[in-house]
Amino acid sequence: MKKLIIALCLGTLSLQAGAQTEPALFQAADKTMMTHWVDSVFDSLSPEERIGQLFMVIADPSSNTRNMNRLLTYVKEQKIGGILYHTGNPVTQATVTNKLQETARVPLLVALDGEWGLSMRLTGTPRFPQNMMLGAVEDISLLRAYGEEVGRQCREMGIHINFAPVLDVNSNTGNPVIGLRSYGEDPQAVAERGSAYAAGIESAGIISVAKHFPGHGDTFEDSHYTLPSVFHDRVRLDSIELPPFRRYISDGYAGVMTGHLYVPVLGRRSPLPTSLNKEVVTGLLQEELGFRGLTFTDALAMKGASVASKDTNSCVLALLAGNDVLLAPANPARDFTAVKEAIASGVLDVRDIESKCIKILQYKYIAGLSNYRPVEIAGLQNRINTSHAAYLVNRLNAEGLTLLKNDNDILPVRALARKKIAALAIGESEGNPFQTMLNRYDSVACFQISRTSSPAEIARVYKQLNTYDLILCSVHTVRIPENDAFRKLTAAKPVVLTFFTLPYYCKEYAASINNAKGMLVGYENTDAAQTYAAQLIFGGIAGKGKLSVTIPDLYFAGSGLATEPVRLGYQEPEAAGLDPTKLAEIDSIVQEGLRAKAFPGCQVLVAKDGQVIYNKSFGYYTYDNLQPVTERAVYDLASSSKAAGTVTALMKAYEKKGFTLNSRLAEFVPSMQNSNKKDIRIRDLLYHESGLVPSITFYTSAIDSSSFRGSLYSSKKDAAHPRRFDANSFVNTTFRYRSDLVSDTLRPGFSTQVARNFYLNNTFRDTIFRIIAQSPLQTPGKYLYSCINFILLQQVAEKQMQMPLNEILGRYFTAPLGAGNTLYNPLTRIDSLWVVPTEDDFFVRRQLLRGYVHDEAAAFMGGVSGNAGLFSNANDLAKLLQMLLNEGVYGGERYLQQETLRLFTQSKTPNSHRGLGYDKPWPENPRLSSCGLLAPRSVYGHTGYTGTCFWIDPDNRLIYIFLSNRVHPTRANNSLASMNIRTRIQDAIYKSFNGKSKK
Repeated sequence: MKKLIIALCLGTLSLQAGAQTEPALFQAADKTMMTHWVDSVFDSLSPEERIGQLFMVIADPSSNTRNMNRLLTYVKEQKIGGILYHTGNPVTQATVTNKLQETARVPLLVALDGEWGLSMRLTGTPRFPQNMMLGAVEDISLLRAYGEEVGRQCREMGIHINFAPVLDVNSNTGNPVIGLRSYGEDPQAVAERGSAYAAGIESAGIISVAKHFPGHGDTFEDSHYTLPSVFHDRVRLDSIELPPFRRYISDGYAGVMTGHLYVPVLGRRSPLPTSLNKEVVTGLLQEELGFRGLTFTDALAMKGASVASKDTNSCVLALLAGNDVLLAPANPARDFTAVKEAIASGVLDVRDIESKCIKILQYKYIAGLSNYRPVEIAGLQNRINTSHAAYLVNRLNAEGLTLLKNDNDILPVRALARKKIAALAIGESEGNPFQTMLNRYDSVACFQISRTSSPAEIARVYKQLNTYDLILCSVHTVRIPENDAFRKLTAAKPVVLTFFTLPYYCKEYAASINNAKGMLVGYENTDAAQTYAAQLIFGGIAGKGKLSVTIPDLYFAGSGLATEPVRLGYQEPEAAGLDPTKLAEIDSIVQEGLRAKAFPGCQVLVAKDGQVIYNKSFGYYTYDNLQPVTERAVYDLASSSKAAGTVTALMKAYEKKGFTLNSRLAEFVPSMQNSNKKDIRIRDLLYHESGLVPSITFYTSAIDSSSFRGSLYSSKKDAAHPRRFDANSFVNTTFRYRSDLVSDTLRPGFSTQVARNFYLNNTFRDTIFRIIAQSPLQTPGKYLYSCINFILLQQVAEKQMQMPLNEILGRYFTAPLGAGNTLYNPLTRIDSLWVVPTEDDFFVRRQLLRGYVHDEAAAFMGGVSGNAGLFSNANDLAKLLQMLLNEGVYGGERYLQQETLRLFTQSKTPNSHRGLGYDKPWPENPRLSSCGLLAPRSVYGHTGYTGTCFWIDPDNRLIYIFLSNRVHPTRANNSLASMNIRTRIQDAIYKSFNGKSKK
């Protein structure tokens, strides 16, 4: 008898659908195995259990006793076939799921209302954009990839059904319930994106359910609270509302949800909601459109599903209409009884109920429930929140942002050195992601206006804004309307508007939009939307999105302007083809260094193909663990200054054609004219082949020789030399400085600051160059690393440019680059709170060094020296390095000529691993190389004594930066080098390449 029923059911389905095919998931199933499992389960079910399979209840995923008892009652007494959870968190829901599945005699179908992924219902999960933003994404393959990822996450959670995609065409700007949930107003665009999302979901074996059939897009009411009406004729429905569903069905997807709508043209013989109307569910959906998958009602507890007659049960009507699954009945126990009674009275045909039960069991088999396994709780959160998920979230946001106005190409923002920029956030607090990201690109003054701001506070903000050259305004709420002061601001100043709201709301700011120079739609007020909007404004990402709906009187759907990226962007490693799992080895190496106290903290940055794909801060400023390192932390670059600062300035000077690499030193440094160094060539200084001594302790010339006995240094600790200075020496600390050369206050003639309360006589600079002139000279042409080379190269650059080194770098590079944290003598512009301390210098300066250069020679040069003195954080240093990698271009501006960059960065001496001011790999002698073993020969960069390095790889378009203060509290700590931390991190980067790096 049982097999006859199944045969009749399948035959009925065939007659209803005619030549239509089954959904793809059904077709892919092993029919023999499926029939065997369905037969055995169906045969074991009582009539009540067969009815129960049609019910899917909504419940809270709470594990408290009261809630669990309620859920267990549904399973044991109403024999439910499935469950849809309300909001919760992944671990709790998975725990509850496991308990219910353990209790259920037939495994339950677990559903998700995941229109934009798990985060629609579950906290602590990846927050994908809502559909209206996805409607602006042109790359449809991203929608499928997004669906695949949501499907993967569902499987991790033990979820089998996702109530998505939403195929409602939102053609009504006043729609109170669909809005951002729709892909837009173009039926073809909605169909294409919905089908792509469904394809991704079902590729993971998850059942997709399109909704809300026949189309909820053009309503003024919310079916949660009333029965919305759609009074269009059939021609209109066939052209707007139905095409996405036709496409979905023809593409072979598995589920459709019927909406609670009143559509007179589709239900001429009944006043019932479409979800309860046989003309719509059976006649239109199943017979005319040929849908043969699972048909779900929308939640039956919604007001839109209520019926006029108190004697008619909505669940009974839904089954009579042709639905298979009764979702969220208002009272499961009462409704279960009503269905039973309708069968007993003959209102419902038992064969129809059994046919639906069999169909549901078939899809349970398809969902893998014939081989049920509980959800693995351990590591669940990490398995859901993967780097790939983060990559897709970011990519979808970046691709969906829509630029609608860009007068005179105001975006991406250019000419930073000539602009004083402010950001105004309307309806968002201080430290919001939009303004935080803006400040990664330049120093942007930030202002906020909230709903609670007083008129006086608002007036004060607008008065301050009038002093800026460019205002980047973000609107984060629909609760603060446009006002006259704002309109006046947009008329008086260049303003770029960004809306993190439903696009329709933009019409409320129409006057200001017409005044503004630029306008961008971010669709929703999420962290990702804010972050990537800021990147688009500064050219970190391209502008690609196309408006998914019409903004009345402003912009039509499909509008959208394109821009190109011109600055560094911030993406996940996958965006640049790096394996995030392998790249995570960096974290392990850094943690190893922190445990060994090789350094108190550090910053590590990796940029590839113009995207920062790794940017992390670790540890603390000092070992007291009081101030954690953040990306704002500024480090002393030490000898990395040679390449980042001096060579960069020298290239600019070189382009003035006042010297060549063969020019003699004496032409630019008069103090060398009568010395044995007069004929040293610029090239020799850059290659470290000048013969100059490695270093000179200039500070000893400021010491009163009569203030101490014996020597200053000793290789052994003794009574006269009680304290270790570095790895090889102990020092005498009893000396005093000469009062004619050193002062503890700033006064006339003593303006060269060495450290806090430490000033030099201004004549000491001449003493330094006299000492250099008198210093011995080693064999010219032989490699000997020397800081003195770069002290002299500083003089060459300054002579040519007629300004100090710090001004050259600031005027021509760091200011226009927006790299304000890359500078000499940082305390002149940066609060000491953000500057990481280096050594507790008990010997030369007798203080903790914070904001004063660590290198003694640079300190006695006043903090601006060719060999050291530059400070930076990794983010701002990356801008300078990316300009070099781009062969002189950044932010749409040219800083150096391509020929100059190629000369300085590609040249290398045959005598060592040195280039023209840069360090390079030394494959012939890797033990002496400062570079990782896996880096190609084209790499150039430098290391710094304080524990820093940077490397630029033109072959792989790669930048690597490591900044630390390993000399804190003492330079005697050489663990950073002995543990090969910097080179191991560099090698870890190359190991993370998914493809082959160029070697």
